[in-house]
Amino acid sequence: MNFSVGSSVAITTKWRSNILGQEFDINTFEGKVVPNPKWLDSDYVSVHTGNPMYPVSHINKRFIVGHEFSDKRTLERLFKVKSKSTGKTYNVISFEGFVTCDCVGFQFRRTCRHVNKVKTVL
Repeated sequence: MNFSVGSSVAITTKWRSNILGQEFDINTFEGKVVPNPKWLDSDYVSVHTGNPMYPVSHINKRFIVGHEFSDKRTLERLFKVKSKSTGKTYNVISFEGFVTCDCVGFQFRRTCRHVNKVKTVL
């Protein structure tokens, strides 16, 4: 399964349930594919769902039983921001008012210099 960053998807997952009398849990995640954080390996796909409580869902590919790609267009923008201190380039995504970054600082603090720089441009 090849999920390219920025594509709109609907991913259906199935796994064994912990609820007595229910054999499987089946869920559908809809949204845009975003880059995986650095601490997550390539066995996962990350989807920006737009839910304010859990904006990004990290889905293990072994639980995916179906997926559909949608070609509806959204106002998502990808920015490449170069770090002043390390020289690395980070992906900053702006999507419906939310701005995320794939740097380690953003994963811990939910904000970083790269996001702040993009917010000043927007």
